[in-house]
Order: sequence, then structure tokens, then C-alpha cells
Amino acid sequence: MAHVAVNAIVGENLLVERRVTSLSTLLQDLGLTENQSRLEALGFKLSEGGAHISRTIMLKEISRLLASTGAAARIEDYSRAVINDNVLGKATETTRQKTFRHLRELYALSPGVPIFSLYRELMRTDPQSGSLFSLLTAWTRDSLLRATTPAVLNATVGDRVTGDDFQQALTKTYPHQYSAKNIGKIARNAASSWTQSGHLTGRTKKTRSRVQPRPAAATFALILGYVTGLAGEQLFSSIWCRLLDLNPTEARSVAEQAHRQELLTLRALGPVVEITFLRFQRFLKGL
Repeated sequence: MAHVAVNAIVGENLLVERRVTSLSTLLQDLGLTENQSRLEALGFKLSEGGAHISRTIMLKEISRLLASTGAAARIEDYSRAVINDNVLGKATETTRQKTFRHLRELYALSPGVPIFSLYRELMRTDPQSGSLFSLLTAWTRDSLLRATTPAVLNATVGDRVTGDDFQQALTKTYPHQYSAKNIGKIARNAASSWTQSGHLTGRTKKTRSRVQPRPAAATFALILGYVTGLAGEQLFSSIWCRLLDLNPTEARSVAEQAHRQELLTLRALGPVVEITFLRFQRFLKGL
């Protein structure tokens, strides 16, 4: 009996080690292993798990919730709106509670979490970019969604992106944590999220599409890159710009548009580029 118990403990420890290694590898591949404390201070979640075990990025729900609450709303106000006032039109109180919990996991819903305040302000500034703002915010807070990134970014526009592609990406990051049934569920939810953001099209057969980010969406991506610790030209090559389907040349071009719209300040002297975000600096204090 003792021998079995020791083997069980050793096996469990190896399992945990494999999980940590694969998750760390993903974060390294995405360029997110530096300045983790700054990312977490912003509202980034580096831990395992996430809402995509049972939900998508819930674009309709978060958009309706923000539209029905004021800019100064606190987390208690969002809770009251979803659970008590049922602004999202859910049939039962249990469903309303679950909806609120998942929205909080994805978006924080607290003015005390900088990324949510920044997200809310950008949604007010450019509602047309809501799908990309939501994808970027949920991506920072849900490791399950992040794990599916290679299935999307590695596909060429026009390619089919299948459930198997998502499942393979998830299994690579979490080789021993989730059952085949749960991997399939996460894959379907993630496929729906990437469809809501515009990266995929099609109801059942998903095809890779190219998103067309507006200057406000590019500003959000550049801010996230800045918090990651990047500066100057490096910002145009970050994972955040890649999530918007922007190569470095395109990212700089859209950043120049954002500068003209006074969303950021871009100064260039020869090869030296400096980008600052005075308009949104109040959300970045201490970062």
C-alpha cells in the first residue's frame, strides 16, 4: 500500500511539473515571461484555467452590460445589474449568477483593475472596435483562450481552422489536465470567441479571416505591449499587434493614424521611435 501511495504522489508531482512547464513554454512563446508583476498589476491572469471551460468572450453580454451602467459603476453595480435587474435577460437567477461570475473572470468588472477601466474607456471612445477590445481583454485574463492562439495566428487567411486545430493547441499546453470531453468543449467555446472577434468566419466550418483594426484597437495593443515592457519599434512586433493581424509596418501605419486622432503620441527621429499614452496615463499609474 505504501509503495502505491508513493508512486501516486510521484506521478502527481510529475503531472504538476509537466503542466507548469507547458504553461511556461506558452507564455515564453508569446513573449510574456518578462515583467509578470506589471502584467498582473494591470489585471493580467497568468494562472491556469479560465471562463472558456464553459463560456466564450460573451461579446453581446459585456456590450449590453456596459451600455446599461454608468462609467463610474463599481463591481456591486454590475452585480446588481446582472443578477437583480436582469439587464442581460437571463431566464433564472442561477444563470444570472453564473453569467456575472464568468463576465467578472473575463473582464474583472472593477474600476480597481486598470485593464477594465482602460477597456471601458476605449469602448466608450470607439464602440465599433468593441469586438477587438473584448478579445484583447479576455485574452489577457483567460489562459485557456490564450492557449488556442496558435490555431488562429498560424493559419493563413482563407484556411479552414478546425476543432482539431484548437484541441491540438490546448493539448500541447495542457497535456494531462483536461479530459477529452472538456478539451472539446473549450475548443468549441474558443472557436466561437475568435469568430466573435472577427478572426474566423462561418457557423460550423470556420475559415481564417483577417481583422481590420481601427486606430483605437491598435492603441490598446500598443498600451498592452508597453506594460509588457516593450518600447519604440519593439511595440509594433508584439503579440498584441499580432493578435490584431498587424505586421510591424502595418502596426506603425495604424499607430500614426492613432497619433493624428490624439489617441497616443508618436515621435520618430530616424530609426528612433517614441510612443507615449498621455490620454490614458491615469489608467497606467504605477505601471
